[in-house]
Amino acid sequence: MLAFFAIATILSSCEHHTRKGTSLSEADRNYIKHLGLLDDHEKIILFDGQSDFETSGNFFSDKRIASYWIDKRDNNKSSVNFGLYNEIDTILTKDLSRALTYASYLEVVKRDGTTFKVYVDGDSTQVWTFFQGAITAWKMKTTSTSTIRQ
Repeated sequence: MLAFFAIATILSSCEHHTRKGTSLSEADRNYIKHLGLLDDHEKIILFDGQSDFETSGNFFSDKRIASYWIDKRDNNKSSVNFGLYNEIDTILTKDLSRALTYASYLEVVKRDGTTFKVYVDGDSTQVWTFFQGAITAWKMKTTSTSTIRQ
């Protein structure tokens, strides 16, 4: 019985869901603002993190796609990236939702040639909901030609 409880606890702790931006607390939003990834009137649409909130976050808003990884032990390993929709040239998708050890991701290619990845974990429905939401938001905010590769 104890073994069953331990396995059930481990499996339930691995359950993962993307969250709507409206579910983030004011403290969460302030933390993201402190990282320089959100302005006062910006609305996060979907958010996903692979660790605790202060370590990892990936989201798209009504203005940008963004990702952060904060390494509390080694600041050189931290990264904070974003692309405003009008700065983005191409979005590549990589669905790894069937892999047990890897997270799916969007690779954002900016017009200046820089790239960054936005990770999303979960089942294939959650992954594609995030992918399509981010791509749709980007397409709606940009008037130039857009490239999406899968």
